Amino acid sequence: MSCPVDTVPVMVLISGELLADYSQVELHPGDGGHVFGMGDIGLANGEFGEHAVLIVPRQWGPVAFEIRLSDAEPAVEPAWDAAVEFSMHVGDSPCATGWAGQGDLDIPLSQTDVRVRYVVLDGQLAQDLDSGQDLGSGEGGPGPERCLLQLWPGPWAAPRTVVSTSPWSQYWTFGQEASELLVELADVPDPERLPLVIDGALEAHPDIGARLRAGDQRYRSGVLRYLQELFQVTHLTGAYDDIRHDHDRLHDLIDERSRTHRG
Repeated sequence: MSCPVDTVPVMVLISGELLADYSQVELHPGDGGHVFGMGDIGLANGEFGEHAVLIVPRQWGPVAFEIRLSDAEPAVEPAWDAAVEFSMHVGDSPCATGWAGQGDLDIPLSQTDVRVRYVVLDGQLAQDLDSGQDLGSGEGGPGPERCLLQLWPGPWAAPRTVVSTSPWSQYWTFGQEASELLVELADVPDPERLPLVIDGALEAHPDIGARLRAGDQRYRSGVLRYLQELFQVTHLTGAYDDIRHDHDRLHDLIDERSRTHRG
């Protein structure tokens, strides 16, 4: 079921389709524009240059996209499960495009500071419907997911994750927290660090452990993001060469730790 959208009067609505690749589309602030030190907040990433990369559920193919321009901050809908915010200075001719600039949706703004909220609607539904099929095939047009960009006037504010309660979004948004945990555990030798990383993820997100104990295995994805950060920082040491690609063992470890962990 699609989630409702904001109730603030919309000044301008732009809608269409963007072609995703590598699970990415792009937001370009236009000539003279830039994102305000947003870094990587999971669903949106400004580390690649002056534009922002936006993550979508499908690997490649058409994605339904809406851009809404309002004169005030829209409400956050309680039903949303995947949304982030960041700031942007709009230059001339801003637009949202497919990956590597394929196609575009022009945004009628110029030379102003805005706050941007990026929302993925029904992203988890798209993942659930995949069920081993090729979600990225693009056959038959866009899937059930819909991407929404809300822009309104506003000064710079720190980037933030508004909400990330779906397994699909948690895989992307847990990266920063995972990096911070690894700093805390830097003095723990490997391979002893691996179960502590799992426990740290469950401690930080007790709802995930509860979901896993209830049998919803989709929620492993957020914990796997923590482990991938561990594998990334240790890739030269060979400490986890025997397990980093063994998804069955990793799943079993996550399930085992979730059964014994009560955050």
